[in-house]
Amino acid sequence: MNNGPLHQKRNKNYSLPTEMAKMFGPGCLAGIRMGDWWKLLAENSFHIDARYWGRAVHLTTSSLITSPVSWFENLFYGPMLESTQLEPPLFVLGSWRSGTTHLHNLLCQDNRFAAPDLFQTMYPHTFRSARWWLEPLLAVMTPRQRFMDNMKMSLREPAEDEMAIGILCRKSSSFSWVFPRQAAKYDRYLSFEQATPKDRAAFRQALKYFVAKVQRAASDCPLILKSPNHTARIELILEAFPEAKFLHIHRNPYEVFQSFVHMAQKVIPVWALQKYNFSHLHEMVLSQYRQLYEAYFYQRQAVPVGQHYELSYEDLVANPILQLEQAYSHLQLPDFENSRPKFESYLETTKNYQRNKHIEIPDELRKLINQEWGFCFDAWGYSREKEQQAE
Repeated sequence: MNNGPLHQKRNKNYSLPTEMAKMFGPGCLAGIRMGDWWKLLAENSFHIDARYWGRAVHLTTSSLITSPVSWFENLFYGPMLESTQLEPPLFVLGSWRSGTTHLHNLLCQDNRFAAPDLFQTMYPHTFRSARWWLEPLLAVMTPRQRFMDNMKMSLREPAEDEMAIGILCRKSSSFSWVFPRQAAKYDRYLSFEQATPKDRAAFRQALKYFVAKVQRAASDCPLILKSPNHTARIELILEAFPEAKFLHIHRNPYEVFQSFVHMAQKVIPVWALQKYNFSHLHEMVLSQYRQLYEAYFYQRQAVPVGQHYELSYEDLVANPILQLEQAYSHLQLPDFENSRPKFESYLETTKNYQRNKHIEIPDELRKLINQEWGFCFDAWGYSREKEQQAE
């Protein structure tokens, strides 16, 4: 299969922070402790390709600093976390590149909720005690835009919690992009359906610890969490938070495929410690999405009535206020009218956002998408274009 790029660049956004992040940035392991970093290396036979030695040196050095700071933070804040009454989070679900970030940012305008920011997800062990001195240093080196699109990026922006979970328990499917030689091993942490009871317990413990820590830092506001990976973990999340609520967003699968491929092309080189075989990129995207939604459609049946709601990206873009109002009503979230002005104000700031442009999907690849993801087209009522052309 031809795995050539499907993306056409809108602008060239070169900057020193971006290029430094690509060469030496810590990827998705920034705040890992030395012991966990050593165990992760041992799991992968200490194999790091030469081009990524700079990243490995960075991670090794930072882990030596993180470990004692983490010990101090646990000593000081640990007792408070143990007494924290956890509020059931609202989980934003959906595939990578389906609009989860836009929905998450929009929901976070409601100040009755809180969300982890990028710094907290990068440094889950130490963000309470290290922020005052580390954040100013990192801010200088943080790119102003995400690698894969035109979304603003800063250490204070709401962020996915998957990075924090991976750092805390070393159980994340994201690591298949860091250590691709053992991708099959880490892929089982997408849904955890094939994981051991010990691995599942480690995930639950890490999730509850992170929620407690961020909630405590946010004056005990309930959290809005967003991670595409969680879309395949509904049952596991319910084991940790039986009263959790889930807001799922879906998007035309063809657009998701194009954008997912582009994202992977941009992010994998920033995360990797081993060379990734991009000739299999399309197969990876097809497989990841299929596994994600096979798990989602099966597990969503376990969600109690009133704790799950779905909307489409297309409807959210066309009429965001109506879609939010309906979601608030169904999930019985706090009074919608209270935050309507904040939602409207935020939407004004995003109305000129420019989406990436992508090259048309070849017929052979479109046929594979129809086959592999057909159950998603059917579930959400999207048309399969190849089939329409043949009629």
